Order: sequence, then structure tokens, then C-alpha cells
Amino acid sequence: MDITTLPNDLFRLILEYLSPEELILYRRVSKQFHATLTETDLCRHLLLQLFPRSREVRCMTSNTSKDWGHEFLRVATRYHHLRLGTPTDIEKLPLAKSFVLPAWSRNFPVAPWQRHLKFEDKTSPFHYPDTLWTFDAGILIFPSPEAQSYVLYDLGSGTKSSFDLESEKKIVRRIRLKDGVLVVDWCEHEPYHQLNENEMVYRHFATAYDVKRTDDGNWSVIFRNEWKIHFLGFPLNSQDRFFSAHTSTHYALYMWQKNRSAWGEDDPIEALAIWDISSPSAYKPSGDPAGKTKPSDVTEGAHVIRRFSFSDLDFYRIRQSWDPILRCLELDEGHVYVITESHRWIVGQQASNDLPPLHHVKTTGIPFSVGPAREDECGANGDTDISFCDNESDIRSPNIAPCWRHEEFPYLTVTEMVDSDAGVVLSARHCFMLEAISLEITSKVDMSEPEYAISLRDDLWPQLLGKGKLCGDERFVIGENANNEVVILHFDDQRLRKKGL
Repeated sequence: MDITTLPNDLFRLILEYLSPEELILYRRVSKQFHATLTETDLCRHLLLQLFPRSREVRCMTSNTSKDWGHEFLRVATRYHHLRLGTPTDIEKLPLAKSFVLPAWSRNFPVAPWQRHLKFEDKTSPFHYPDTLWTFDAGILIFPSPEAQSYVLYDLGSGTKSSFDLESEKKIVRRIRLKDGVLVVDWCEHEPYHQLNENEMVYRHFATAYDVKRTDDGNWSVIFRNEWKIHFLGFPLNSQDRFFSAHTSTHYALYMWQKNRSAWGEDDPIEALAIWDISSPSAYKPSGDPAGKTKPSDVTEGAHVIRRFSFSDLDFYRIRQSWDPILRCLELDEGHVYVITESHRWIVGQQASNDLPPLHHVKTTGIPFSVGPAREDECGANGDTDISFCDNESDIRSPNIAPCWRHEEFPYLTVTEMVDSDAGVVLSARHCFMLEAISLEITSKVDMSEPEYAISLRDDLWPQLLGKGKLCGDERFVIGENANNEVVILHFDDQRLRKKGL
């Protein structure tokens, strides 16, 4: 009896007993099986049933021309490799970096805090330097030595395109893509004035670009506006630091500088400011040092909407002084969030003498305009079972303290890649010499626990965690190794993409 000739409803009931892998393999049984198991309506139904949170299902439309047989093959292959924790391909992209030549790739990253973890004779990093690459929503941007320029890599389609950041005139300090906007923090390659007999000051700016898909399916990177981020500038050293964050409409910067006052003042200079960057403007303050052509309309281009004085920073309890615990800044539609973190095993030049019992995280949300601040913290007290942590560690929001950092204490979650829509989470944790990358898949929304939880092989840690940063989604994971290369783990079968399937 040929089961493919059974009534459709009965045939689908039988298919419910088969795994996705078996459904793909049984296409090889005969021409009749292949024709039946690649039938587009059936495969669309199987995708909805077996992979309801996959990207293809979330983007599903009534497009009748789409070949759902090929889509089911691609998604089933992806999740087969995700569940095994074995990528189909590992791609490595060299990064271009220089301080003098070539001019287009000059980079001087902002130094991280001088704090690390130490227990007995064991040490491990607590802070990592910024990466030269950035990723968001399937787009990777990086300086390519092969192209001799910055490159936009659409990982979904596999296409790469070069674009001009006018980087030959800049030293890039930080680069970040978020919400379709690329922001580059940079300084001029020549110093503007002398700070003292040993240090020179460089004027610092930020430039925003809109990253958009064009009508022909390609990508464009279009200048939006530029603004000065410090009225005088910063020296290029490992002591003066600034933290920044942005959305599609706002930019925030926290500055921390060593005090060089001749009058004996010891406290570092600190400042926090928020810009509205939503308005495009052709004006570039970097080309107008005297400000003679600055627009008369203060709302044209990027403009400051709030600055915080020393007393403001003290009022909100976010001033860092000489024992800083600032981890990063984040933004939402109406608040800037100052996220701080400390650990019982922290040592280093900028380590505090007031360490928590275990691990403490806190977020302080400050409104763009006048209003009350929001605070959420976790870890002031507790035990080795983290019984103090009442927050749900699977929530990722700037107004919620990042408890995911200590959910497996004494392991520290260094970084994670979270595709919340797909229910895929990749976490990198270490406890000094013990290092592990774990993958969890929650394939259906109504599941209270992950359906699959595995550990990736040990050799992937040095390939991905050279800068302590992971990005990606259900299709790929991106990190950096110690050889100055971006490393991409592909879980999609690249041969299917190349064949247009």
C-alpha cells in the first residue's frame, strides 16, 4: 500500500510521528514520496507545526509563488545543526586595523576599565575592549583589508558591498549599528591643541548614517548628521574613557577623564549628555572649527536635549569617581540607562574597596526630561544558590537589571546571543579556567523550559570569545578570535543559499 495515496488528513496524521530529519530523508524513497513530501502546501503546514518560531514562519505571507518545499528543507537543516551544536560552516573574515597606515583603517579603541577577576592564583577578564565590527538585524559591518574599505555584509543573502565612511580623515574610536542607524565615534587624525607637555588633544565627533535596503534589494549607507561629542576633545590614551549608546533617534555619552587640574583637585571629570539625532543635516562641525556656518535653527541636525552636572550625577547616584563600576549605557524611547556591575573577586587599579558579597548588577533609568528615575538592582545579598535573585533571568530589557550575568554563579555569563523571537539563546560562561558555550532552543512559545539544551565543543571558545562578544540570530553566530578575525558560525546550509533555495 502506498501511504502517499491516503486521504490528506490521514496522511498528515501519519507524518506527525516522523521527525523533521526523517521527513527530509524519506524524500529519497521514490519519486512519488519526493513529489508528495515536497508539495508546497504540505511543507508550509509542516513548517507551522514543527518550527512555529522560525524566521521563515514569522515572515510568512500569502505569497503563493514561494517554494515551501525548499524552505522546509532549509529550516529543517538549520535546526538539525542547532540541536547538535555543529555549524555547517565556519567563515573567517580578517579585520583591517592601523594607527598610521593605511589611513582608511586607523583605529584607537576606547580602553576598558582596569579591573579583572582573581581568586587565589587564578585570573580571568571582567571587561573586554570594543570590537572593530558591529552587527544588527542580519547586517555585519567591518573594515575589510581585501576591499580596502568598510564593508556591509548581508549574512542572509551572502552579499557584500563596500561603502565610504570618509575614514581616511578619521581615527575610529567605536562603531555601532542599531535600529538601522550606524553611529561612528571618531577623532581627527591630527591633534587640535596641546593639553600639557606630554599630551595632545584630538577633537572628537560622532557621525550617524542611515542603513537602508534599496528598491533593487541592495543596501545603502547614507549620511544623516554629525555632532561634536566633547567641547575640547580627548587625548588618545588608556586613561580617558567615554561610553556611548544610541537608538534611531537619540544618542547618549558618559565621559570619564582623569583630572589634570593644577590646583590639586583629585576627582575625575565626569559628564553625561543626551542628543536628539533624528533630524538630518548636511552641516559637519568637523569642517567648521569656528562654527561660522552652524545652522541658526538649533533643532536642525543632532542637538543636545539634556546635560547632567556633577550634582545631577550625584543626585542620581551614578557618579563613578575613582572606583568605577559602570558597565555600559542603554537607551529606550524616553530614558538613558546607566548599568553598573561589581563582583566579589574584582581586583585591579580601578577596583573598589567596597565589593559585594557575590555579584551585584544595577540599572538606573534617567528620563530625557525632568522626572523620576527608575532603579532595579540585584545581588546586594544572597548565597551560592543565588536565592536573592527574584528577577526572571530570561528578560532582556534596559530597565531590568542584567541578572543573566549571574544566573549560573559562580560562573559569569560573559556574553550571549539572544534571538528571542526564535527562542534561541547562546551563552558563553566562564569560571576562571572553566569555559563553556551553551545553546538553548525553546521551539514553542508556550514552553516553560527549553526543549533542547546542549554545550558546544570546547575549541569554539577561543574562536569566538577573543573580545567577549557574541551576536547573531538562529541562522548564525558571530564572534572574534585572537587573530583579529571575525568568525561566523553558519547553521544554514550555504549550498542551499548559493543555489537560490
